[in-house]
Amino acid sequence: GELIDFPRMIDVELTNSCNFRCLMCPTGNRSLDRHAEFMTEETYEKIVDQCAEHGTALRFIGWGEPTLHPRVMGFVGAAFSRGLLTHLNTNGSKITGNMSRGLVGMGLDSIKFSFQGVNQQSYLDMRRTDFFGGMIEAIGLMRWARSKGGTPWIAASTSITDETPEQVEKFRQIMTPLVDELTIGNTTFDFMDLNAVRLRLGEKAMLEKAMAAESVEKRHPDPCPETFDKLSIHADGTGVVCCNDFSSVTNLGNVNDTTIAEMWRHPEMEAYRERLARKEYSGPLCESCYDYMSCTKKEVAA
Repeated sequence: GELIDFPRMIDVELTNSCNFRCLMCPTGNRSLDRHAEFMTEETYEKIVDQCAEHGTALRFIGWGEPTLHPRVMGFVGAAFSRGLLTHLNTNGSKITGNMSRGLVGMGLDSIKFSFQGVNQQSYLDMRRTDFFGGMIEAIGLMRWARSKGGTPWIAASTSITDETPEQVEKFRQIMTPLVDELTIGNTTFDFMDLNAVRLRLGEKAMLEKAMAAESVEKRHPDPCPETFDKLSIHADGTGVVCCNDFSSVTNLGNVNDTTIAEMWRHPEMEAYRERLARKEYSGPLCESCYDYMSCTKKEVAA
């Protein structure tokens, strides 16, 4: 089919700083080589103005915690006032009563709470923050805030390493009544260079154990939605080919001096599209892709 003229969705990284130190994340394990910053209002307005012409949805996500941005509620409201759908991914740590009421009031359409593991211990092992119970409280606050209306849609996702089926099922039973949608996947570590991560010895050993335990067969998405449907914009305004590009390996220009339409037709974007159309998954981004692969257990020899 024909390529659409403008992305259907933009991944907007409000910040690449985070208050958690998750083992499996380049921000958390200090391998992210971009300096921490917050998206400016000027940069954000440029994105919203262009997206409003096309009805493009905004997804507040990226390599940081969006709710740390001091203007997050206003940014949601600005998009809502222009008729744009908004989605927020969060670790839940800043979802207070005020924040949840504010996000509901500003018209947030959907929110996803991102867990790790299925209980307090497995969460703590990978996230290095004891917030499993706090996360469940945060979901309760969001449910309370939206009780007058139907939005936002509340989702939760977690990824597991070596949890038992019984542990996973218990988590499912706790979570199912709390959220509209629950996703349980596998933690993938393909994009990680163990030499680059800055962790204490015990934490590195835990990560190595989790990586060794990976028993999933990776299947690339067909077709990959990243280059055909959406665009990712980092906190400094840099456009990149895909959400997996945490270090700006690709560079489509900056939204402060380049239009999103120009980024969309950038030669680097087109080159990725051509390769993906041919189902060629070479290159640093596709080889380490971890987000859209379906996970099926490898056959274990008896």
